[in-house]
Amino acid sequence: MKSTDILKLIPSVLVTVGIIMLWYDDFIAVLIMSLGFYITIPALIAAIVIFFLSIKMNTVGKKVIVFYGIFNILLLAAYILFVSPHRQCSPEIMEKHYEKHAAELDELCRFAFEALDDSCAVTLEWEHGKLDMFHVESHGECDNCWNEEAIVKQDSLMQIVGLTKEELDGIRKRLKKAGCIGIEVSSTTPHNVAVWFRRVGMGRYDYMIKDTALTEEEKAEVMDSSGDLIPYNERVVFRYGGGAIGPQVFGKEEREEYMSKHKAW
Repeated sequence: MKSTDILKLIPSVLVTVGIIMLWYDDFIAVLIMSLGFYITIPALIAAIVIFFLSIKMNTVGKKVIVFYGIFNILLLAAYILFVSPHRQCSPEIMEKHYEKHAAELDELCRFAFEALDDSCAVTLEWEHGKLDMFHVESHGECDNCWNEEAIVKQDSLMQIVGLTKEELDGIRKRLKKAGCIGIEVSSTTPHNVAVWFRRVGMGRYDYMIKDTALTEEEKAEVMDSSGDLIPYNERVVFRYGGGAIGPQVFGKEEREEYMSKHKAW
């Protein structure tokens, strides 16, 4: 390949980097690409123009450019088809997922609760196949760990709340089977477990699952919430929590429209 052809590949390589970032974390990818707007857009336009100018493929360099462009198209298509749908959420998506995995979710809640020692609580989350969050509480004492620290201190954190390696693996396997990412469970509140369903941007969608029906007082609290809760049935409530930026609760119209169509009680 000529040096000029190698230079022409640079925009396509930048596009590849952007697509790979989308695969890993689309929120961070969009944020970075937005901040680098004056690099992102010119690189994308240049990659498209160079691709079409090389279609005749009458040189080795042009063939490489075209095949690399096709690779980028396939990579982006795979993201749109197989990854992007799992980075979106709504009450309707939560309902469909719950109905498909109700039994697995109940089994997860029972298993996680029974694994804990008395007067203990734990919050666990796995991301990209790795333990990303491990918070524990025992008799009022707390220890919150994220990322690598959660992995490094895993054994000592398990001991604090009475989890064995087999039990931790059991929670992870059941979460995966239920199509969820994390769980909050406490032995002091045995009837209410929060199962983390999906993160979208900096927000998170959860299932609040009780093993008994909500009381009239609890139902009133759900209905009077600031918009972060949507009742689903007698013992399941959908919850949305926002992050540092973006919406903090379900959209008002989204919540009202779903509740008008779906009567929980």
